[in-house]
Amino acid sequence: MRRRFFSNGAFSHPPLLAMLERWPSSQKLEQIHAHAITLGLSRFTYITSRILALYALHNNGFMHHAHQLFDLIPQPTIFNWNTMIRGYSRSREPETALRVYMDMKRRGVFPNMHTFPFVVKACACCLSLSQIHGQVFKFGFDPDVYVTCSLIKCYCDLGEVELACQVFEESSNRNVVCWTSLLTGFCVNGLVDRGREVFDRMPERNEVAWSAMIAGYVQNKRYDAAIELFHVLRKDHNCAKFSDSLFVSVLTACANSGALEEGKWIHSYLDSKSEYGLELGTALIDFYAKCGLIEAAKEVFSKILSRDVTAWSAMVMGLAVNGCCHSAIQVFLDMQTSRIRPNAVTFVGVLTACSHGGLIDEGRAYFEDMQKVYQLSPAIEHYGCMVDLLSRAGKTLEAEKLIQSMPMEPDGAIWGSLLNGCLMHGHIEQGERVGRHVIELDPQHCGRYVGLANVYASMGRWESALMVRKTMKQRRVISAPGWSLIEIHGISYRFLVDDRRHPGHEEICKMLSYLYSEMVYDQSETDETQVNFPAFYFNCEISYQN
Repeated sequence: MRRRFFSNGAFSHPPLLAMLERWPSSQKLEQIHAHAITLGLSRFTYITSRILALYALHNNGFMHHAHQLFDLIPQPTIFNWNTMIRGYSRSREPETALRVYMDMKRRGVFPNMHTFPFVVKACACCLSLSQIHGQVFKFGFDPDVYVTCSLIKCYCDLGEVELACQVFEESSNRNVVCWTSLLTGFCVNGLVDRGREVFDRMPERNEVAWSAMIAGYVQNKRYDAAIELFHVLRKDHNCAKFSDSLFVSVLTACANSGALEEGKWIHSYLDSKSEYGLELGTALIDFYAKCGLIEAAKEVFSKILSRDVTAWSAMVMGLAVNGCCHSAIQVFLDMQTSRIRPNAVTFVGVLTACSHGGLIDEGRAYFEDMQKVYQLSPAIEHYGCMVDLLSRAGKTLEAEKLIQSMPMEPDGAIWGSLLNGCLMHGHIEQGERVGRHVIELDPQHCGRYVGLANVYASMGRWESALMVRKTMKQRRVISAPGWSLIEIHGISYRFLVDDRRHPGHEEICKMLSYLYSEMVYDQSETDETQVNFPAFYFNCEISYQN
């Protein structure tokens, strides 16, 4: 075996480097390293550097092996130094990369263009980043686009958006990656409109830039804007260049805005072109489930051959929120049969199913199994599901005891669930106490005041209910208005309660008046409560967008 590695001072078949590429696991890498030492190949700089790089960049993290090997190199090259800096920058100890960089300078080794992107990545605070930024200028690498992109991203990650913008404006060499880094940084920090300004200024845009802008809208819950921009992209570009991440972002926007037709178009496009992967399949499941088309979600789920925990969790949650509680639990059982270990998100779906289905005993059992069987610590979402389950079932005292036992501070939503349970089952005294507490906890949430006012109304204490309403107005709590949404030819129209701002308001009112008159006429003729809509109503179209 060893003779195949080394013969007459030269490499023979199969080459050692090829074996290094073929066996990336830590155990095999250590064996090959041992062979290289015993055969005397470790004296070759290229072999040692390659083994060092594989240690440093291994996914499971073997920086201790890399560090030991690096210390044995008499005169490390800049490639070896960069390898160590890169390895530490992506490890759990990124600050060590800065120490390696300082040690490199002390030994008289000058950095090159590949050094600073990884050193910048290792900066965990603005002070260290500004010092490295000064080093970039000192060694004359500020025109390098990769260094510029690294600085922009790191400044944005630290929340220093203006400094990132300054780096961008002062750079003399900017490519599409620099522009995309800046707009992404704006979006990550919630400045999506400034990100759009950068996007509109870009001299050229590639698919990554479009995807970053759409993802920025989705991250900031500007779903309609994301879909609108995707419409523009579809008109001006070849769909074959679209990435999976772009489709996932658009499907997320469609799921949250109810843009059913747009999501269906993406699904049909994916079916006609190629098989969609796991990430896209999961996004489709979530989209159809949130749009209420649970059968379509099931069909997508059945076509995913190699499902991970995310796909299973999406299906469980989709069934749960659509009221298919027993089906959700059955999918969870099938998941366990498939030997896929559930995570915290999976149990949110399971407990939601129990809550919506009134499955008290099952919910208690799964909540206990989550901790004892799967060693998962319940988060506030899991406690919220359990409180909602117990409150809906009328066990409000047990729910309150569970809230008091929570290891974290309960939020207004959890107390609100308990308040709703008290109202639902007529537990007035407890409801009054909870209602007062939830207002103190969440004083700007209009629903909390409405809940307490309803408690007083059920007790016949109208003056107290009126006082709660008055307090709400004095504190200038904004009431969240109800709204409805319809989709016509892929365009979503949103209507608020008593909203007269829509430019087609008069036409809409005329149509509704006509429908009402037709309904009254039909009822008087047939003495039935059936509404017969005129045929042309189904062809009418509102030509204004709100």
